[in-house]
Amino acid sequence: MKVKKIAALALGAAMVGATVGFASAQPTVPNIPKDFFVNADGTPNVKIVVGSNAAAMDVASAADIAVALGSLLYTTEQVDVQGDYVKIKAEYPPETVLSELIYAYNYTTMTNDHNLTNLTGWATSYDELPGDYWYNGSAYTGNYTDWVGNFMVPTTIADKDKIGDEQLIDWHITLKNVQLSSKDPAEWNGTMPPKDADLIVTPGNVTVFVDYVLYNYTVSHTTEVRPAYPEWGVPAESATVTDWYIGDAENMAAAGGTEVGVYSPGVAAGDTFTVFGETYYVLSVGNDTFTAGLDKGTSWYQVGQPQAIEGTDWIVTVLDISIIDQRALVVVKNAVTGEESDQIILEKDTPVNIFGDGRVVLTLKDTFVGIDGHLIASIAAQVGVDTYTSGRTITYDGKNWEMTIKTDGTYITNITLTNLDTLEGNPVDIFGTYNLVYKFEMKTKNEADVDYDINGDGDKDDTLVVAYAYICLKEKEGTIIEKELKVGDSVLGTDYVVSEIHATADNIIPKPVASPITVMDYEVNLEDPGSNLILVGGPVANSVTQYLVDEGISQVDWYNSTGGIEYIQDALGGYDVVIVAGATRTETKAAAEALMQYLAGL
Repeated sequence: MKVKKIAALALGAAMVGATVGFASAQPTVPNIPKDFFVNADGTPNVKIVVGSNAAAMDVASAADIAVALGSLLYTTEQVDVQGDYVKIKAEYPPETVLSELIYAYNYTTMTNDHNLTNLTGWATSYDELPGDYWYNGSAYTGNYTDWVGNFMVPTTIADKDKIGDEQLIDWHITLKNVQLSSKDPAEWNGTMPPKDADLIVTPGNVTVFVDYVLYNYTVSHTTEVRPAYPEWGVPAESATVTDWYIGDAENMAAAGGTEVGVYSPGVAAGDTFTVFGETYYVLSVGNDTFTAGLDKGTSWYQVGQPQAIEGTDWIVTVLDISIIDQRALVVVKNAVTGEESDQIILEKDTPVNIFGDGRVVLTLKDTFVGIDGHLIASIAAQVGVDTYTSGRTITYDGKNWEMTIKTDGTYITNITLTNLDTLEGNPVDIFGTYNLVYKFEMKTKNEADVDYDINGDGDKDDTLVVAYAYICLKEKEGTIIEKELKVGDSVLGTDYVVSEIHATADNIIPKPVASPITVMDYEVNLEDPGSNLILVGGPVANSVTQYLVDEGISQVDWYNSTGGIEYIQDALGGYDVVIVAGATRTETKAAAEALMQYLAGL
């Protein structure tokens, strides 16, 4: 996930001596002087650089470091210290929830997958790319046909749908047998990946499974509660920790969890729930069938005052109300077509199909006298009421999908949608929420640039290429998270928890931050960055880190790092740099945790 902007703001005394509690970190932090981070007047002397290719966890790591850094931004010349919280805001562009590498031609696949020892045939152009470096399900040794036949990728997108007000329902998406169609057929012979192509997903090869049965389950793991002190003969001590979760059967199995009980048996008559973002009110549940309409909520209707059902052309007018009998006389009219119902009597808690075809269903919930003496009816409305049976065809964005419904007679337990039409394009729309995208990437490297005979042909004059092709599932729209943190709160969904916000009696207050402390990698002037830099993410995620690696300034093998922190003096334009990274986002997180601990001790 890329991030556009992160703001970590210290309000009042929020960041004065702030201490954030977190798990112990493995990476070792080098000796970094305090003045690397902060000037003598309490203003920041550093900027945190997030890569434009950063994952969500890298973004969270940058936010965590910004919070920890805030504890150093103060002076002792002021007297008033007020406030007790920290405000963090992160604006995320659309997240890539799946990135599947389907073709890889590089040193690793040549030597590991193809067992080549002679690399003199290394490709020097697109036309020389070989056709047997497609992923066949186990290695990058297949051809295009092998890849199509073996391609199957499951992915889970958490918390996409709701039962009632609880958004706990995941989408389990499976893609398989995807094909490519080059946008320039003349340039592609079906061997190497096309430079630009449409995706073709034939019927039956996209399924989205939504499980409405949720469980309470536990996952136990062993953690060290006391380290060993060998010189004193004290052994390490471990304890079993049990964490509690709510999720569906697939979540529980993936986590190796143990079921404790059923949290939700499914969706029953009278429930509201969402199916791929649309909210329905369920009127009845049968055997692999249910009747439901789009839920328009409950509103108050005053006698004699026409009022629209929200988001529709239907106008409801309550003509009379009986408080004693709990009944209401209504008429419904379409404001566009002029179609009007007969006068209909609504009785409490009894759904009434106004036109008999499910277009409008009203349910009287209550009647009462308002404070001004007017009679008022509380009426719930559903529109487009229909009966959905397993095997039914539904349409999203002009494409047909087959709905498979499973119930136990009382509860809707799960729903699966399978594409009936061919989905084609780049991107391919998935329910108006995600884009399925094909991407090709080719890089060049001249041996003279690195003073190394890469292909072993006896000279250092060749320009060689590596190439990659991906299929990605990406959000159409980004998200904004803004959160105020107090003691006990976690930091943007990470494992870090604010354990203390402390102001001493030394009349310390935070130093205001006058300019953004977090910037994108493309905003950095490599000749004169203007301040010291903390680079979050390795060369894959952060282009500034990549520059330092390519120039030989960074000496760490970040591609294989288990998480580390490198302090480089005079790295860019006379300014110092700290790199916080690892081979994966999890290892970058561990390195960020270590730096946070270090900052807490300065």
